[in-house]
Amino acid sequence: MKTIIKNVSVFDGEHAKLSERQHIVVEDQLVSEIFEGDFSEEGFDRVIDGKGLYAIPGLADAHVHLGKVHDGKSNPRYDAIIASVVAGKLLDHGITTVRDAGSMTDGLKQAIDEGVIPGPRIYPSMNYLSQTCGHGDSAKAHENRDIQYRNPRGGVLCDGVAECRRAVREQFYLGASQIKIMAGGGLSSDCDPVETLQFSLEEMKAIVETTADYGSYVLAHLYTPACMQRAIRAGVKSLEHGHWLDEETAIMIRDTGTFLNPCPQFTEAEVRWNHMGPYADPPETRRRKPKPGAARIKAQMEETTELIGRYKLKILFGTDLMITYNRYEPRESLDFMEYKKRFGSFQGLLAATGNFHSLTRLTSYQNPYPNGEIGVLRKGSYADLVILKGNPVEDLDLLGNTENILLVMKDGQVYKNTLE
Repeated sequence: MKTIIKNVSVFDGEHAKLSERQHIVVEDQLVSEIFEGDFSEEGFDRVIDGKGLYAIPGLADAHVHLGKVHDGKSNPRYDAIIASVVAGKLLDHGITTVRDAGSMTDGLKQAIDEGVIPGPRIYPSMNYLSQTCGHGDSAKAHENRDIQYRNPRGGVLCDGVAECRRAVREQFYLGASQIKIMAGGGLSSDCDPVETLQFSLEEMKAIVETTADYGSYVLAHLYTPACMQRAIRAGVKSLEHGHWLDEETAIMIRDTGTFLNPCPQFTEAEVRWNHMGPYADPPETRRRKPKPGAARIKAQMEETTELIGRYKLKILFGTDLMITYNRYEPRESLDFMEYKKRFGSFQGLLAATGNFHSLTRLTSYQNPYPNGEIGVLRKGSYADLVILKGNPVEDLDLLGNTENILLVMKDGQVYKNTLE
């Protein structure tokens, strides 16, 4: 099928200056041409009038959990249905690609890729890797320790170089396109303070080296400078959260070209305690209590934001969406508004487009979508695009209201169209 979207201003995913009065030609899954000037509508199977509005690449959320870590309390068949509903909502909101940062999404990805259900492209990490007494540890994880490598849980425990290497290989066996590790303490886990350094440098290097042997890269959950510096020295390419950034660490991130995914919803750390979903214990009986680190994360945000801007760090857009939060409603709209406040409209938009495009290159031959470019809008890119009422380069708050999203196309197929 050959489609033309006429008369739009195009943000290419990389440059702040838009190209006005453009026409986008889509052939099957790909953008085949973007041009300006007169043309004949004959020869096109479909003509979409963009009405002088704004076309941008399909947006990418680089940190979601569309599957669920099965803790023995939830029903995995029910969770799969909820995941499919959330995936459809993400696409409706203009999110055409996600990187899953640890959960079992193979079935969901297959159903989306085959066109059975609507949803974004998924770059799967499969099970995340955790040390014993780390951010991914739990009683259920220990119960499953002997069978966990291919057990569809969402996380595996591994200690020592040999176990770490095996855990990486098992995730590629399951279909991972990159590897996620827990490299520091977290807010939602019981046994590890936020300040904890997790995985020794030797273990982490083994994980990175084994992942590189499979042509890909490692992303790491962490908060503190010590955790971030250890991860950078080991060769980790994507730092998730990183909210206690200091100047020394910011310089290391800049000099190594490492990505930072600041996931801004943690400015309100109580989300971890008030929105744990229908399977959470009541507050009065829950073991988990707000950790001292949560308050520091919130207090540190202003300094972290300033350092990101001063050293021009490459940021990603990530929401840490989990399918049990907020009555199954994606919250990326609010996070785009937070990105604007912290980083400005252009840098916030770049985080969800061109910077994600650069990230996809790190998956090399593990890239599950090798036939087109993602995160940019140009000849040879996948026909993943969004048409908006206004210019998000100037005002990212536009993405804070999904009514401003008038058309969503993925793979050349229109999933939403309220232009008429």
